[in-house]
Amino acid sequence: MSSRQGPLDPYSVNMTHLELFDNLSSEAYRSIEEPGPPDSLTVDIYAKHALETPYLMHQMLATSALHLSTRTPNFRDTYREYATGLQNRALSLFNEANPVLEVTSANCVRMFLFSSGVGIHLLCETLRYQRDSLERFVERFTHCLSVYRGMLAVIDQSRDLLLESELGPRLKLTQALMESTDADGSECDALCDMISVIDDATQGSQRTYRESISHLQRVFNAQRAASGTKIAVPTVLAWPVLVPPEYVDLLRQRQAEALIILAHFAVLLHRYRKLWLFGDSGRFLIESICGDLDSHWHAWLKFPKAMLQEDLTP
Repeated sequence: MSSRQGPLDPYSVNMTHLELFDNLSSEAYRSIEEPGPPDSLTVDIYAKHALETPYLMHQMLATSALHLSTRTPNFRDTYREYATGLQNRALSLFNEANPVLEVTSANCVRMFLFSSGVGIHLLCETLRYQRDSLERFVERFTHCLSVYRGMLAVIDQSRDLLLESELGPRLKLTQALMESTDADGSECDALCDMISVIDDATQGSQRTYRESISHLQRVFNAQRAASGTKIAVPTVLAWPVLVPPEYVDLLRQRQAEALIILAHFAVLLHRYRKLWLFGDSGRFLIESICGDLDSHWHAWLKFPKAMLQEDLTP
């Protein structure tokens, strides 16, 4: 690590920035993706566009700093400071470059990469570091979901353009996994049973829970269909975006049913715990939710608790 240069220096690239850039090509950083041709890997596509787009470069370096914060305990706070500062600068540059937010065929890839990068960064930072309490975690988690969903909502109108872009192969693979019916499972059966017997839920909240559970089962199915690989990781990251906004509101209120659904999502995080994005966040969530809820809710938490006892390696 090196000391930062003064804020007025127009050439304020320092050795840490070079370290962050070099880290982008490290095996550890790239461990979140399944190996493949460079033109099909999201990290490489991101890097190509980042060389031409300052806000993408700053966000990519911010994520690199966040990654290094998870691997170097002695410099964790310093790298996290870099991650926050670089992301804030990325957001400022993005706003300067896009005074009118309009998605076109010319900018849709850059917009999608940036929105995804910011959202995943916020999610990872929350999963890895917001652990003072379950209440604090839920507060931060629901906030980052709202930001992530808001950014991607703008991009969603250009989905057809994205499918025909260089991102198309990966997006189509993720879509195919999510739509697969060859690996239907029962991980969420208990959740469906829970929703059918609760007495104090309104018809609207029951509908919200059922939709959230349906999306979650699809992610479990996708993970099973891609067993032994990391190509299902994007589907895990997609679930928080797919759930209806009403679920995010119920989770923000820390409703027991919403927390139990989140505990089942945490099983997926636990299965991919060797990836630096998630670490032991799955275990933290499951144990925290079990500790927070009264014992009469624990019958619906048997599956997440059992998964902590298994050595599930993706």
